Amino acid sequence: MTKRFAANLIYFISMLLIVIVRIMSAAGVFSGLTGYQTDMVFTVLVQVLAMGVVPFLLYSVYLKKQGEEKPVKKMLSEFGYTKNISLKGWLLVLIISLLSTYLITCFSSAWYTVLTAIGYTRKISADSGYSVGLLFLEFLFTATLPAVFEEFSNRGVLYSGNKNGKKPFRVIFITAAMFALMHTNITQLGYTFICGVIAGALVYFTRSIWPAMLYHFINNFVAVTKDYGRANGGFLNGLNVMYDWFLGTKAGIIVGTFVFIAITLIIFILIMKLAANDTERNIKRGVSYGETYAVEKVGKWDNIMLYAAVAMNAAVTVFTLVWGIMR
Repeated sequence: MTKRFAANLIYFISMLLIVIVRIMSAAGVFSGLTGYQTDMVFTVLVQVLAMGVVPFLLYSVYLKKQGEEKPVKKMLSEFGYTKNISLKGWLLVLIISLLSTYLITCFSSAWYTVLTAIGYTRKISADSGYSVGLLFLEFLFTATLPAVFEEFSNRGVLYSGNKNGKKPFRVIFITAAMFALMHTNITQLGYTFICGVIAGALVYFTRSIWPAMLYHFINNFVAVTKDYGRANGGFLNGLNVMYDWFLGTKAGIIVGTFVFIAITLIIFILIMKLAANDTERNIKRGVSYGETYAVEKVGKWDNIMLYAAVAMNAAVTVFTLVWGIMR
């Protein structure tokens, strides 16, 4: 069993577990819980179990069978947990993460506008109210856990198993596409792909998973804060007021378009600076950049489980689109 086949198989199992949990939820298994309780149980099952514990154990077993005496240490190294980032690098990642929240909000709004135009209706939770205690729970369940476990699964297992020096950028788009399909929800498909591209680029140019985790956390943190502000008003609603103007008025759309273009260019420049900063540090330390991305010969069946994961998640995502149009 090659590393690529093993990683893709483990990832498929992870995705299958997510689909099973979704089916359980749709079948009413969690019907005795409130909306928020259901979301939390769902998050724990999907994040911690399906994208954390299960792939961690399976990949550890694979490495052990490959003769690794310290499989966990090897896994952490392969997934980029042991790569150090300079202070300048972290500053660049932080700025990229904060700026990208604007891009993601714009993509999300545009994507939902397209869905609405074709008759899609999003299901809204019946729960009302948003306490400070719930806000901190959301920071845990919506911002922190996904940043840890979704990145472990996507920019860890899947990324590590599919990187290849012959087509170095291919892995960024593979993990971005699967990151989008992983959500198995048509409303999240568009903007999560963009998130995945940026997260993948951060991993590619730093060879570390930590920047992607920080990026993921900040985007989800801002989203949670906006939801709280929308429900409760006050100064935390300031971002919503700004975006309502950018996305809901003629003058705002014009200004917002220029801001969007400017931020896109700035993010591109900052990512290039991040890559140059990492390369400069490696040259000083005598580390060859190309060693991490050695060319790998791909076997005939190495990608079959990845294709299976794509097909399965795409089918569920299309179902959510059809269901949203019909209801």
